[in-house]
Amino acid sequence: METDKIFVSNSGAGMEKALNETERFSEYEKLSHKAGIHVRLLAEEMLGMVRAVAEPTQSVFWIDGNSREVRLHLTSRAEIDLDKREELMSVSTSGKNISAVGIMGKIREMVEIGLQNYDETGKIEAKSGIPMLDYGAMGGEDPVMLQSIYTWSLQKYRDSVEEAKEENEEAAEAWDELEKSVIANIADDVQVGIMKDTVEMIVYKSFV
Repeated sequence: METDKIFVSNSGAGMEKALNETERFSEYEKLSHKAGIHVRLLAEEMLGMVRAVAEPTQSVFWIDGNSREVRLHLTSRAEIDLDKREELMSVSTSGKNISAVGIMGKIREMVEIGLQNYDETGKIEAKSGIPMLDYGAMGGEDPVMLQSIYTWSLQKYRDSVEEAKEENEEAAEAWDELEKSVIANIADDVQVGIMKDTVEMIVYKSFV
């Protein structure tokens, strides 16, 4: 099944309708009570990120898949230009978004930066605090992600952090963030693809 595509905004518009579509998907695919709760929680995390984005955006949310494999999509386009964002961020002493804490905060920051058409991987890494973004479809198998200029994968990030956590203090902190994250504990993977002025986030959940 593929749900209707719902327009959502950081002002809260469309949020309830998007969650209703989430419930409709779970009912249509006859998901178990626990599976339905997991899909709902993942949708809430994604929509909560939209609410936390500082700049106005146009976003579309939908779900596709079946009772075994579920994909939650969020596609966003910016309504604020890069100069305006830099002006807002310059107010911060560090020049960084101090609200970008936790894994969802960092993903949100990466999405915001991606919407501003940054064309250098290093800038995205420096601003988001997530060093796993790179050219090509790094870990991405979805056809949409294969077309992205940049692709980031939660699973790749998780593996990298786990490998380095014993020897690197920052990696240890990042691992602690992952352990506390709802989306990191429920989702099988989260991929973020950046194409020009559009960012797509896909959350993958398997119930096999």
